Amino acid sequence: MGYDGWGDGDWTDAAACQGMDVEAFFATTMRTSAVALTICHGCPVRAECKQYAEKNREAFGIWGGLTARQRGWP
Repeated sequence: MGYDGWGDGDWTDAAACQGMDVEAFFATTMRTSAVALTICHGCPVRAECKQYAEKNREAFGIWGGLTARQRGWP
């Protein structure tokens, strides 16, 4: 299943993960997490993604180049 954003004109249209398999961002292995973090590193909307995760209390996955633990989740 690929990620295609949430609507026309929002920040997700410019996301580096646009059209990618979302499973990479909800990885169960360090190797897969490393791939997702590499993609996030060069993303032009990384800050917006992090803000989205914080606002919506996303407790799982990589958002804005940060793991759930880095965002304060156990």
